[in-house]
Amino acid sequence: MDFIETHRDSTDVFCFQEMMSSDDMELKHTEGTRRLNLLQEIQTRLPDHNVFFDATQDDFETDTPYAGQSKLGSAIFYRKSLDMRETGSFMICNAYNTFTPPDYSTLAHNAIYIVVNQDGHDYLICSVHGNSEPANKLDSPFRIEQFEKIRHFLNARNERRILMGDFNAMPNTQSVMMFEEAGLRNLVREYDIKTTRGSNMRKLFPQYEHGTYGFQEFADYTFVSPEIPVTSFDVPDLPISDHLPMILEIDTTTVV
Repeated sequence: MDFIETHRDSTDVFCFQEMMSSDDMELKHTEGTRRLNLLQEIQTRLPDHNVFFDATQDDFETDTPYAGQSKLGSAIFYRKSLDMRETGSFMICNAYNTFTPPDYSTLAHNAIYIVVNQDGHDYLICSVHGNSEPANKLDSPFRIEQFEKIRHFLNARNERRILMGDFNAMPNTQSVMMFEEAGLRNLVREYDIKTTRGSNMRKLFPQYEHGTYGFQEFADYTFVSPEIPVTSFDVPDLPISDHLPMILEIDTTTVV
């Protein structure tokens, strides 16, 4: 939460995946469970932002005392002063409430987006969360199909486009490279980012280092369409999650 509070005054848009939501603010997470009202916790810390939340699963914590009391999905928090034109979402794999524990390949995943107008241009900001299976983060028909849906969606849009999120895919997979081939700039590659998982991931899950696939340094990406002037892009190694934050700053006043 410190990270959010530190950056809230300088950040117009926050994108989050794996967001839990419950209207019961008395729910308290215990060891081994997620923060079941995380969305609401963040809302209280972002009073100058609205939120667009789209759920994919009604009941994710099926094996805890809190079963049935929260939803899982993705969220975009955007500054209230922005000129909002559109919000939307679509499923990229499975369907609502298809999760059959412990088979994570059955969990539904979505892409959510907003469109804002700034300095006379429309910007589409799309946040994605790809399925974690297969765990090797390499291409499979199941994985490629998810990102083909996103690529087709973006190709049909005329706005300046920003695509970001947890792809659960390695850098040289077709699942990632198809967006470069479509003309988008891969900022993780362009800025020579060494990891999007960071040192905290090794502390949280040391067993991954010695697992079947070794430690996977990448899962997350940020793409922008070529007409967007990028001022800065950073992926700081901060211990706030098992994924690192991707911080993008663009110049909306420059004509390209």
